[in-house]
Order: sequence, then structure tokens, then C-alpha cells
Amino acid sequence: CMKFSPRTIMVSWLPPYHDMGLIGGILAPIYKGGSATLMAPVAFLQRPYRWLQAISRHRATISGGPNFAFDLCAAKINPAEQKALDLSTWTVAFSGAEAVRAGTVERFIEAFTPVGLRPQAIFPCYGLAEATLIVSGGEVEQRPDVRTVDPIALDLGRVELVPTGGREIIGC
Repeated sequence: CMKFSPRTIMVSWLPPYHDMGLIGGILAPIYKGGSATLMAPVAFLQRPYRWLQAISRHRATISGGPNFAFDLCAAKINPAEQKALDLSTWTVAFSGAEAVRAGTVERFIEAFTPVGLRPQAIFPCYGLAEATLIVSGGEVEQRPDVRTVDPIALDLGRVELVPTGGREIIGC
């Protein structure tokens, strides 16, 4: 569903002992014939800029991580660092392994669209180790689907769209 191919260039800081890091970051590029640049997880955690810098430097097409990674980048990468990036080759920016937050996605898009990130590259997905990595993920090349719903109705098991004042949810 992420359109891996022999032309895929993957950058991953995800730990290889986690299914997202092992299957998505290492095995998928090997299986499809693409290339992968692997970073130590601590390199990203110490300085989130390193992840986006590697995507820019290696002209990566696919990379991603949990919601917190996108949140850290939007919060910690300063304007001077942002200007040094070129994220125009990043076609699949997958976000999974934990709840994907609409606010995080919007902050990330706002921060990095000026340096080439296409909003439709953001790919919220839901994985399940027992199902070998991914269960659902929508369509690549579509902007994430965010809806505002009535939180009371949602607690009652119903989805009722509201124009404002509700809870934002994001589709996977």
C-alpha cells in the first residue's frame, strides 16, 4: 500500500526490533529492491533534525514513524534548520504505531510545506504486529482525511460531523 519499488529510497531511524522498523524500514526495501539508509534510534531522539536532514540528503521517497516523531520535528526543528531541508522527494511519510493526531499532522504540514513537503505525502496508517505490520492505511498521494465530530455522540458509538467545536479525528 505504500508503493515500494526498486526506485524506493527509504530512510529509517526506527529500531529493527520493532515490526515497523524491521518490516517497513529494512525488509520492504530489500524485498522490492529499493535502498535504505538506517540511523540509530538514539540519533533521532537526541536531535530530530537528523531524520529530516537524512531524508533531504538521500532524496528519500519513503520514511516515517510514530506520531511523536512528527510532533518532535514540528516542535524542535528551528527555522534555520528548516530552510536547509528539501523534502520534495518524500512521497510517503507514514505515521503509525500509535494514535495519529490531527493536530500533529497539521503542525507538521504547516512547518515543512515551505521546504517541499506535499501534504498528500502524509500517510496515517494503523499496524498490527499479528497481521505483519499494517492493517489499514487509505490511499497514498491523498491528503490525510480529518473530520470534526461531536465528542458526546462519539462516546455513544456514533459519528456525527460538526462544523466546529468538536473533536478532530484522522482516518487511517
